[in-house]
Order: sequence, then C-alpha cells, then structure tokens
Amino acid sequence: MRFRFCGEGDCPDWVLMEMNSLSKLQAAQLKSLCEIVVAGLISPPINMKKAEQLFSDATLDDDIDLKACIACLNFIISSTSRFNCDCNALQSELQQLGLPREHSTVIKRIVDSQLKTLISTFKTQTLRFNNLTHCSGRVEDQYAVVDLTIADVKSSVTMSEHTLDVLLKNLQEVQGTMAELQKFSQ
Repeated sequence: MRFRFCGEGDCPDWVLMEMNSLSKLQAAQLKSLCEIVVAGLISPPINMKKAEQLFSDATLDDDIDLKACIACLNFIISSTSRFNCDCNALQSELQQLGLPREHSTVIKRIVDSQLKTLISTFKTQTLRFNNLTHCSGRVEDQYAVVDLTIADVKSSVTMSEHTLDVLLKNLQEVQGTMAELQKFSQ
C-alpha cells in the first residue's frame, strides 16, 4: 500500500513492527512520548530522561523498546511534516497500519498543533550555501579568471575559454531547473 505520510510510498517494515509497541502504550503515555519527540525535533536533542521516566512506570510491558518507539514516532512526525501530509489522512493511515483509533487521534492532534513549527524548523535545517557577495571576471592570456568573494573569503578560479562556456551553459540549465522547482514549492 501507499501512504501519504510516507511520501506516497510503502511504510517501512520496522515502522509496522513498532505499531504493535505503540499500541501497547496507554493513550496518555503515547501523548506524553509524542510531545517529547516533537519537542526534540523542534529543539534537538530529544529529552531521553523524560522519556525514560515515562517508561519507568511498572505498568508497561517489558518487551516495549523505548528507543524503537521514539524512532517510530520520530519517523511518523518528521515524514508527515516533510511530505506535508494532511493530519486527517495521517490519522486514517495510522489506523490502517493497526494503531488504535484513540492512539492515532493523539498523534494527529499533536502533529496538527505543531505542524507549522515543525515545517519551519525543518526548513532552517536544510542545506544552505553562503551567499556570493562579489563576482568579477577578466581575461589573462588565453584564460578566463573569475574572482569570487563568498562569506568574506576571496578566491580566484582560472579556466580555459571552453571550460568557461561549458560552466556558463550548466549554470544556466541549473538556474532554469531551480526556477521550475520554485514554482512547485509555492
């Protein structure tokens, strides 16, 4: 099956296995654990001491693995944010995977309340390049010399005329591709 919270892909087998462990938690415990995971995603790292205190409760089964539950919730929440999955669809899909309705509702509510914050946090963590502050070019003998200043670091690149033509063509293609991708992200 295809799941929207997995980017229209199959749900990983290990997540399916951990649905059983998450089902064994009480809804209030799952809510607390989910809040800990969301807080850790927004402001890393995940507070393992709080999670361990939650799991030190004697009413929990011995076969529930704390780190596996955290990893599963981390995957569900971050994938939902990454693929901009509708929270109602998330709730439905978690139920299809075997999570009780009450549990899937808890996850849905927490993700729904924090989705904008999670998305903005993930955007700040994506790959960023330093801005180009200065660029100039000149010809010396039979070579092109490009002087660049990036983040207050000055560099020079020397290349043949053919290499410069190929570089310029490639950069124009990349610029066109980026413009196309920009249309999809808006």
